[in-house]
Amino acid sequence: MKSQIRVGMLLVALGLSGMLCLNAWVPSANSQLSGLLSSGVTMTETTTANNRTSTVTVYFSGNAIKRATAEGQDTIMRLDDGKIISVDNKKRTYSEMTFAEMQKAVDEASAAMAGNEEAMEAVKKMMGGAMASLTVSKQGPGEAIAGYATEKYLVTGPMEMEIWAAPDLKVPPAYFDAIAMRMPANPVLDMRKMFDALKQINGWPLKNITKIKMMGMSMTSTVEVTSVQKGPVPPSTFEVPAGFKLVKEKFD
Repeated sequence: MKSQIRVGMLLVALGLSGMLCLNAWVPSANSQLSGLLSSGVTMTETTTANNRTSTVTVYFSGNAIKRATAEGQDTIMRLDDGKIISVDNKKRTYSEMTFAEMQKAVDEASAAMAGNEEAMEAVKKMMGGAMASLTVSKQGPGEAIAGYATEKYLVTGPMEMEIWAAPDLKVPPAYFDAIAMRMPANPVLDMRKMFDALKQINGWPLKNITKIKMMGMSMTSTVEVTSVQKGPVPPSTFEVPAGFKLVKEKFD
């Protein structure tokens, strides 16, 4: 029973993390960024949650995205190779997982949860009830963030999100379609509906405030981009440093 609940919470976490950190989507191997992002952009973003603040630098090119934390943990998404690379700069190690392998892990977790109604109901109870559908409403002009004009959106459903998106930083709609096609029918949180809703947001999110209620507790997380630098990113940024040891990826 406990293991099934952990599986359910994994599915919920996969869904919520995609909303809390909108630039961590898993695309298909044929996806590419377009517009300004494809020509090269470096962003710095700050996340504040549970009275803790962390900083991440995000690099974009036409076929790759890299997220580098201040703690030395990097995640590289190679859209051209169809894989995700996790780098531990402190241990000088790295691991790789293809999109297909990640998809298999999510499918297996979803199937395990769908086959256990008792565990599924327990997870829903932890989340405060059944997952509602998502509603996106445009609130009007938003504040200027990192030098970009934004439009503000309100997302309501399993959680409440305020999102400030920059129309000048375009996200191709096909990006969401590619992800939605790869997501299984999640018995706890319908990921396809989530991505359909996010397609209504015009531009890359530069700030989002997320409020979640879980197990009788309320949690608030704020992610804000503090700087945007345009210009080509060296290809070496998306490569594993020389001398790092390959270790087996764990996705439990």
